[in-house]
Amino acid sequence: MLEQTLLARQPILNANCETVGYELLYRDPNGCPPGELFDGTAATCEVLLNAYTGIIQRGAQRVLPAFMNINEELLSEELPSFAADNVVLEIIEDVPINAKTIEQIRGLSEKGFKIALDDFTWSEDYKPLMDVVDIVKIDVLETKGKNLFRTMEHLAPYNLTLLAEKVETLNEFHRFKKLGFQLFQGYFFAFPERIEGKRISGNELTIIQLLAELNNPDATPEGLEQIIAKDPRLAVKLLKIVNSATFSLQRSISTINEAVVLLGLNELKRWAIIVSLSGTLTVPDELCRELLIRSKMCEHIAPQYSAEPGLAFLIGILSGADALFCIPMETLPEHIPLNDEAKMALVDRKGNLGLMLNDVINFTRYEWTNLSGHVDEHTLLQAQSEAITWAIESQKVATS
Repeated sequence: MLEQTLLARQPILNANCETVGYELLYRDPNGCPPGELFDGTAATCEVLLNAYTGIIQRGAQRVLPAFMNINEELLSEELPSFAADNVVLEIIEDVPINAKTIEQIRGLSEKGFKIALDDFTWSEDYKPLMDVVDIVKIDVLETKGKNLFRTMEHLAPYNLTLLAEKVETLNEFHRFKKLGFQLFQGYFFAFPERIEGKRISGNELTIIQLLAELNNPDATPEGLEQIIAKDPRLAVKLLKIVNSATFSLQRSISTINEAVVLLGLNELKRWAIIVSLSGTLTVPDELCRELLIRSKMCEHIAPQYSAEPGLAFLIGILSGADALFCIPMETLPEHIPLNDEAKMALVDRKGNLGLMLNDVINFTRYEWTNLSGHVDEHTLLQAQSEAITWAIESQKVATS
């Protein structure tokens, strides 16, 4: 079933920018809604949940709750009992609130499912239901000004959590946090505040230099070693990983130069990036994780865009450089030497690499209508599934 199900996810974060769950959207190959998810076995559902909500946090792997849309038809379905601990049921705005649906929703709450109301606008019809509602999701792009404050006044008497969805900038995140929202969903973690004249820290400078060297087709073990040596923590972590059971080398490696010679430059490039993003920078863990997933997806589908996989991997990482270092993307070539093809992809989103990058980003943001059609959705799903597994395992090793 996993091979036939098109799925996308979007993180849900708390006020500390920590990922606390994922919203999952399912589509079958014909674009049908998620009703068929529950026609399969509970085991298949569990595989889906574990594959798409597993993260590494502080070196430990754990499964986060999955927020899943429930329409009127699905309210009548028998949901797998195991899922109650890991699923938040989002009652979509199209579900009529009447005696029948209220009874059904109450029944799901009694089974242990958390209940969320999606795209919420206040109606007196909700009153008989509010005592079992755990989360209310408000579209802050649609509900503004007086309407927002009136909605929050109606919700104030109830013991529930407010989730602001479609938060698109970090400034908006701060604003809605002050208004009392506890959970947030949107693209804000990928669009950090722009601080004009921002001074780049030592760690950031080292990583920018490292990314520049990794983008250099004439990179050498010696040049890479000189850059990594500027950050002792990075060097120690890389050597620890190289000497771990992950690589099963015949002898202990004591220098980065040796590691490059034995493993090859491309392998060490990947691990240098993973370690650099995992806990080295002061950016949300979710951003780092999503960039690793993006880069691996790019590498996976690169041949179908006539692109070199190693360059495609790096393009995926560099596509988030503006968020990592709080610099406008158009100024990236000033910090990292880019050839015309890479510059066109990252700054203008054009060319084969730009097409590939757009398809990966649009797919992971479930913006299906913006896909180019250059590769089929099944291929993108397979690439995403493998990328998520790889990113989880890689971050687990990098943070252990």
